[in-house]
Amino acid sequence: MISNEVQEYLDDLDRLGMKLGMARITKLLKALGNPEKRFRAIHIVGTNGKSSTARMVSSILASEGVKVGTYLSPHLVSFTERILVNGKEITEPRFEKLIEEVREKAEEVDRRSRSSGPLTQFEVLTAAAFYHFHQQKINVAVVEAGLGGRYDATNVLEKSRVQVLTNVELEHTELLGETVKEIVREKVAVVPDKGGNVVLGALSEEAMAEAVRICKRKKAKMHVFGEDFSLLKGRAEKFDVWTPKGRYQDLRLNLVGNYQRVNCSVAIQAAELIQRKTLDEKKLRRTLPRITLPARLEIISEKPMIVLDGAHNPSGIEELLSSIEPMTRGRRVIGVVSILADKDTESMLGQLLDFCDILFITENSNPRCAPAQELARLPVVEESPVQTFVARENQSALESAFKLASIRDVILVTGSLYLLADIKRRMA
Repeated sequence: MISNEVQEYLDDLDRLGMKLGMARITKLLKALGNPEKRFRAIHIVGTNGKSSTARMVSSILASEGVKVGTYLSPHLVSFTERILVNGKEITEPRFEKLIEEVREKAEEVDRRSRSSGPLTQFEVLTAAAFYHFHQQKINVAVVEAGLGGRYDATNVLEKSRVQVLTNVELEHTELLGETVKEIVREKVAVVPDKGGNVVLGALSEEAMAEAVRICKRKKAKMHVFGEDFSLLKGRAEKFDVWTPKGRYQDLRLNLVGNYQRVNCSVAIQAAELIQRKTLDEKKLRRTLPRITLPARLEIISEKPMIVLDGAHNPSGIEELLSSIEPMTRGRRVIGVVSILADKDTESMLGQLLDFCDILFITENSNPRCAPAQELARLPVVEESPVQTFVARENQSALESAFKLASIRDVILVTGSLYLLADIKRRMA
């Protein structure tokens, strides 16, 4: 376990909330010797699929003999989950030492720069990850953005070699914009004005048009899913990926959901670009089935089946339900859901009510969580014939769902990664 002192320091930073802007993180990294300039980077932005794509491209690069650092967010149980080198989490003793070193510089920056406000938790963790990667002498960093793009702390990677846009949906509209086009502009702002090398995933027509327009203006090289590289369904569980450099046949993932194959295609294209060569097909075939993704259609019990998935917006819920449908045929589904207040709660609840036989509405430990009682009073819930229960404590909600379930039933826990984190912490 991380020491109480380090945990309390990071928790106190979290209470500052989300504050976009580059001034604070830039000063902290300068105090640390600008470690972000010491390695090549793949910068991954988007609404859904960032973590999955980051883990995939990191695994692919590691199999190619590249020493790769991976920065992810958020974590489920421990902060150490956010910082990996060649797929291995940073150890707790090393993490504590790292935070102590960064904290000293962070407090100095805060004292000298009162006008920009104190550093946030995400900024400190981002700086710590880059500092650790430099110390570990990695070759490539695979970096998942936080909220955005333009003013996200990770956008200090001004010279990232490859930029990936997984997809775009309406999210955090109060910060990123109220339309898909506005959000695309914020995300694609991570593309350098010169030398951009952009992988565009499975975007909607509107999002793709805006992303292409911006990339052309920036004279960035574009690699578009479905045009420049593509996914082909193969035999049984296998699939092929075509890229400008080659064809990778008979690939297989042990991950449920066709969208993960799309993420895999994007990851392969990004890995090729950073390597500037064709990947080793045999290594690729060995590596992909070994990839696991916590909280992505993760089954933690068989009888009854309990499935955890971090879908946290309408498109994510849609993909989740499409993926889980074959395993729930002829079985009763009991949902347990918690949603952050800045999400499209009505749409998400509507989809779940159409799919589930019983739904428990609960809460999570994030301050931005929508109150369960407020969700229960939404018209989409009140007008639904589905039996709905409210339980503010998510442990109580899960226990009640378990008591109602027979061994053939499926309990689906979703709506927020923070809900899954609460559950995972109790299991640890």
